[in-house]
Amino acid sequence: MKISSKLTTLFELGKIKIAIPIAISCFTGYLLCSPEFSLDMAYVVLGILLIVAGASALNHIQEHKKDALMNRTKFRPIPSGKISISEAVKWSVFFLLSGCGLLVLGGNSESLYLAIFSIFWYNLVYTPLKQVSAFAVVPGALSGAFPPVIGYVAAGGAFLDWPILALSFFFFIGQIPHFWLLLLLYGEDYKKGGFKVLTDVFSVKQIHNITLIWMLATIMVALLLPIFDVLSSKILIWSLLAMSLWIIPNSFILLKNYDRITIRKLFLQLNLYFLMIMILISIDQLYF
Repeated sequence: MKISSKLTTLFELGKIKIAIPIAISCFTGYLLCSPEFSLDMAYVVLGILLIVAGASALNHIQEHKKDALMNRTKFRPIPSGKISISEAVKWSVFFLLSGCGLLVLGGNSESLYLAIFSIFWYNLVYTPLKQVSAFAVVPGALSGAFPPVIGYVAAGGAFLDWPILALSFFFFIGQIPHFWLLLLLYGEDYKKGGFKVLTDVFSVKQIHNITLIWMLATIMVALLLPIFDVLSSKILIWSLLAMSLWIIPNSFILLKNYDRITIRKLFLQLNLYFLMIMILISIDQLYF
């Protein structure tokens, strides 16, 4: 296999497109405690990137039979035959051990324990739970709340400090509409794979209404971040308000448009909202 093809396969195995924004959230958490660039920060952020890649590779292994049944996932590395299960196991172990090593090098034992617990939660709690409950996304949303806390603790902060509790709560709440929008897009595909889906419990209209409520809850939590000293600059707070006022009316489209294009557009807007908030927090910590 050519080197470029091999790298592409490993990027797919480690879900690099997901790992990068998660690493950015860890970076944001680190800055919230220690607002300066350092080699330790680089070790921690790269460590989280590798840990996410390792957990994702393990998830590929756990779900490869189900992935083969779904149009969205049948071309993933294992079901498509690009990589064997044994090789995927080796890469998963390599990513996880390397990531944990970097986390210890740049962070501390507390951040390592949190990272190990996050792996346990994602692979041994959330992944199996998807097969038995359509509401697995709610406890699964904790997976998105761990990385900023790990970054904050690695920088020397306490995980019960109000700023990081507020930020991690924002990521927790925001993960739920994020997952539900994905399920609106690929619900039938998930059903083919044997996963429990929301349409087994609610009508499409009800799912859209509930997803809207979670979207609005995400925005409300974001607007509370300045109260907990996550944002302090008035300019950036006004920027947060402007972004929130932009996404609120877009969210209400869920009440009247049920087509995939609308849902996909809102999904991308929500991801952009997450990214812009992380950028605002980083700018606030570094320059204000």
